[in-house]
Amino acid sequence: MAKTKRSKRGGSDNWGRDKHDARLNRKLDKLNGDGNDQVEAEHDDEPQSAPSKKKSKKIKGGYDRSVHLSHDNSEKKEQSKLRLNISKVKRENQALRERLEAWDEVDEKRRHHEQVLKQRKEEEEQRNGHIKKKKRGRLGPETWKLRGAARPAWEVYDFDTRYVCPHLKAHEDARVRAKRIINAFHVCKGHFGQTKSDTDKIDVVSGGNLVAVSELLLHACQSFLSSSMQCALLNLEAKKFKYARQILMEVVELEGEAAHTPFTDARCRLMRLCIEANRPDSARKLWERLPSDYSSVWIRFSAVLLEYVSWNILKEEGSTKETASKLLLEAVKSNVFCAYYIAFHGTFHQVFEYTEDIEDAENGSLEQAIEYCNSEQIGSWVGTEGAVEWIRSAIVQALHSSPQSGSDESLLRKNDVDWASRLVKMEVEYEATEAKRANDVNEDSCSVDEEESDGEKELDLLMFSGMFRTGMDMLSDIGAFT
Repeated sequence: MAKTKRSKRGGSDNWGRDKHDARLNRKLDKLNGDGNDQVEAEHDDEPQSAPSKKKSKKIKGGYDRSVHLSHDNSEKKEQSKLRLNISKVKRENQALRERLEAWDEVDEKRRHHEQVLKQRKEEEEQRNGHIKKKKRGRLGPETWKLRGAARPAWEVYDFDTRYVCPHLKAHEDARVRAKRIINAFHVCKGHFGQTKSDTDKIDVVSGGNLVAVSELLLHACQSFLSSSMQCALLNLEAKKFKYARQILMEVVELEGEAAHTPFTDARCRLMRLCIEANRPDSARKLWERLPSDYSSVWIRFSAVLLEYVSWNILKEEGSTKETASKLLLEAVKSNVFCAYYIAFHGTFHQVFEYTEDIEDAENGSLEQAIEYCNSEQIGSWVGTEGAVEWIRSAIVQALHSSPQSGSDESLLRKNDVDWASRLVKMEVEYEATEAKRANDVNEDSCSVDEEESDGEKELDLLMFSGMFRTGMDMLSDIGAFT
């Protein structure tokens, strides 16, 4: 007798209404669930207490299952693009590193000269309207090179006075080049990112000799820093925090820890990474190595927050109210607008607009305070119990104190929280810069495309300063400073 499906299932018992209802209910529960329900039992007539004895298996369902099985969804495409960009930037960075490790000034000048000539030729062809296409197929006689017996005698025989041994010449050239080669990572360490305008002449000692660092080498160092920062940011986006931290630490070391105006924002990114990863010890080591007058809000106010948590919440040894107040004083002196924004963030969040346009603002500026307080850092301040109220009470107390009152040097004074004079100074400098730029554009005989001029426009400081004044007026009206 042939085996039927019913006999394979293990019997010929008919299903009743209760079994059909139980099966339907299990299907409805799976559809209404979160996609992580258990697999159905092999035998539907098994009692409900049996799954506890069986081996359960989590499966994906709904949107998660479709994303897992599909090959061309948007998330996987973005991840693939990110991996490709990381690989590309790594190759460029490695090529720059090899050049800097064996820097030859003569070869680099020759390469730079060839690049300039090639760029000028391309620009001239574009202006003339015809671009010379590269010849395809077999090259002409002008590219032919004689080989074998067809070569002239002076290239082959040493009895000819014009003969030059290629091996001896290559050996001599290599010996001369070895004397010129320098390792930029040892020679320019601590000066990466500087320009000739920063110091009149940068001289370093290499091998007992005084070496003058050229502008071409400094430009290559800046290109390496830019490439390294791009690689670090891409790894941060890909959540590869360990590799990104190594790159950022190398950039900080190459720029020099004592640099007041670094070429990149590696210090700020490293501080943000330490806070996000909950590494307060690493963050403390970072800000202790930096100069005390380094006016980046990402460094100063993050140090204030960590010191406040260490003193008031964790009660750690060595952290006191005086140390936290001293760091707060340094932070307020570096950027008083950020202190007001944190203390009264509810009001300023209602006033400020177009904050997403600000990126990598200058240290000590109003734009940097807006960028900091509209990032993930404001969540750390609000989520820390009593931190915002502590800054608010310190500001209010300083506003009602006399300029020379008190003997405690760690407390805020009235002139420390004076925001109006600093804002007026910024506005005057901004207007002078804009007027000078307008004059330069008028005097320039070359016409500038509208797209290029729009791309070069900076943020409107007067708009943000007006928003800040509006917020301060609202706080004064409701009596927030009394």
